[in-house]
Amino acid sequence: MEVVALTGTQHYTRFFQLRILINVEYWRDYLANNATDIPALDAERDLIIKAIGYALELQEEWPMVYELITSFSSYIERRGYWASWNQRLDRAIEVAQCMGDLAGATTLSVLLARLLQRQGKFKEAINCYRSVIPMARRTGNLFEEARACTNLGYLYIEQGHWSRAEILCCHALTIFESINSDHGRAHTENHLGFLYTRQGLWDRSQEHLEQACAIWQSMGDHHGLMRGFINLGVLYNEMGGLDQALVALKNALQYAQLAGEEVEIGKIYLNIGAAHQLKGEPEQAELYAWQAAAIFKHYSHPMDLALAWFNLGRVYTDLARWEDAQNYLEAALQACQQLNYEYGEIKALIGFIEYELARKNLSQAIVRLSELEDLVQAPEKAARYRYLQSLLTKYHYSLAGQEPAKL
Repeated sequence: MEVVALTGTQHYTRFFQLRILINVEYWRDYLANNATDIPALDAERDLIIKAIGYALELQEEWPMVYELITSFSSYIERRGYWASWNQRLDRAIEVAQCMGDLAGATTLSVLLARLLQRQGKFKEAINCYRSVIPMARRTGNLFEEARACTNLGYLYIEQGHWSRAEILCCHALTIFESINSDHGRAHTENHLGFLYTRQGLWDRSQEHLEQACAIWQSMGDHHGLMRGFINLGVLYNEMGGLDQALVALKNALQYAQLAGEEVEIGKIYLNIGAAHQLKGEPEQAELYAWQAAAIFKHYSHPMDLALAWFNLGRVYTDLARWEDAQNYLEAALQACQQLNYEYGEIKALIGFIEYELARKNLSQAIVRLSELEDLVQAPEKAARYRYLQSLLTKYHYSLAGQEPAKL
């Protein structure tokens, strides 16, 4: 850094600018030495964000500022401090473009898309990932192209566009294999496992999820293992392997707590609660559902909050607390409809059918079953939700007062 004599307004201005750059250099080195010290980063978070904001307006020493932003972004994502980080990333992308750093703008755009995804802003995240793909191709950045494709595929899974998601993830997997990226391969195997869980293809899902976990295990990537164990827990819950689910989810919880992944902890609580509910342990299920709901409410995660309400509705159905069950199922259904969250809407309607059957209110159960069938048997959706047919058949038998045949 240059030495500045303190004479005149321009010299004072330059002195201030140099102090900003020295501050950025300090925080870059601090982060390199304390990347896993969550309490330390919590204590300094606001100062680091402020330093980045000042530096972005200077547009000097861009490589150093870029390094600090990209290093700090993963901490911000995990801790859920998102409110001001969107603005910082938007501004950083503008600066990268002004500096002619297309590669940097591409990576920063991926970080912004990932942040939007965590915030449940799926439309904005999708648009961001779509913009990344041609940018990455222009610079020949195969890793960022594949990363955008696999993450975009994951978002399409959430929206029910399963064929599109599979094409994108398989394309990404081919690229990651060609560049020998275990990191990319593991994430994409995980996304494919998640896709096949949603489709009810248990064997295929388990194969991909176990492959993802094996890669992460070989890399010593505990954060990746957390994600893999979460999805294995979801899969085992769906398959009825509840003890296996709890083992996987408790492993995931351990890694999430070490990483300070607050929102992921909420998702783990959600699935642990679901396992206890399915095991016939409603009191424990209720406890975990409430813990999950508190986290999702604090971090403004409306889709996952709706799933927590669904879990509470199921628990209160089991406990014959009919008014509470109805209130939470209705809240979940309305939230999912407002969010256009089809997966959650399906879950809420299933919850209502089981609620009405438990109350022996067959006429209302028929109404809810009809709503569910209208949703999943529409011509454009019938193939997507074919795996639900056995469940629909079971409900029809229940309403007819018959025991269903083996499905």
